[in-house]
Amino acid sequence: MSSLQDFLDCGFFVIEHNDSILCLICQEKIAVFKEYNIKRHYSTKHATKVDCLMGQVRIDRVNSLKQNISGQQLLFKAANQSSEAATKISVLIAKAIAKRGKPLSDGEFVKDCLGIFTSVACPDKKSMVEKTSHSHQTIARRVDDLASNIQDSLIQRVDACQFYSLGLDESTDVSDTAQLAIFIRVTKNFEIVEELLDLCPINRTTTGKDIFSEVKHAFVKFNLSEGKLCGLTTDGAPSLTGKNNGFVSLMVKSVPQEIITHHCIIHQEQLCAKTLEMKHVMEKVVFTVNLIRSRGLKHRAVQAFLEEVGSDHDDVIYLVMFVGSAGQQH
Repeated sequence: MSSLQDFLDCGFFVIEHNDSILCLICQEKIAVFKEYNIKRHYSTKHATKVDCLMGQVRIDRVNSLKQNISGQQLLFKAANQSSEAATKISVLIAKAIAKRGKPLSDGEFVKDCLGIFTSVACPDKKSMVEKTSHSHQTIARRVDDLASNIQDSLIQRVDACQFYSLGLDESTDVSDTAQLAIFIRVTKNFEIVEELLDLCPINRTTTGKDIFSEVKHAFVKFNLSEGKLCGLTTDGAPSLTGKNNGFVSLMVKSVPQEIITHHCIIHQEQLCAKTLEMKHVMEKVVFTVNLIRSRGLKHRAVQAFLEEVGSDHDDVIYLVMFVGSAGQQH
């Protein structure tokens, strides 16, 4: 079979475009790359118009049509890149709004700010800002897409991991609904990743069985293998650490492998602070720090000293001691 360049040399006005044969004159695609099909298309549609072109004139005509095709491709590519850039800007703004906990309606305010900036700094980019959509519906959809993407990435990472551990914390929100936060730590090739796996509302009781049921549901939801679970971290709540019906006890009994359980170090510190009598120490510390902060000359001297010795902290924290309802100092 003849090559495509042979047909071009013969002046059939065709090129290879996106894995197919494209006619330069009418820009129709020729379905099958065969000599008969190309010749028939040329003779039936274009022979009477371009047969009169000979020699260099014919070559110049072919090159001119090629440039037109290339120009159209660049135009479509530029428009596509502009559309992709506008979408990317919208997604990044939605991410920033969600990350800072701002109202979704702030997207329109951000768009107005971008319009003011581009109109002064780069007027040629103002049209791109106008193309971006920042309505609260769009921002909500972008946030949902980002959340789905994070969830899918986490599921893939968990599927490929060797081991993982869970951390649980149960608290009550402002509407008196118990919220169970499940954190996961994934380990693969000595790389550790920690993420919030799920936030489960518990509308009724918060017994160990209820928490166990919610964690089991999270296993199914995120396709977690119980055989890879190697550790659990909880606080000292009876519903979590109860000897018989606590969550940890129920989870340890439900899996065949050994699970290492930990008591949250922050909760241990709180228990330790309640047990130890540190009042006489804290009174001296609070008095000293507040004396420094209440005297401008002393305060500046301490700041200069901290800077001179290369301290990690450049100032002392201002402490306030107040008396609670029970007469206890805090």
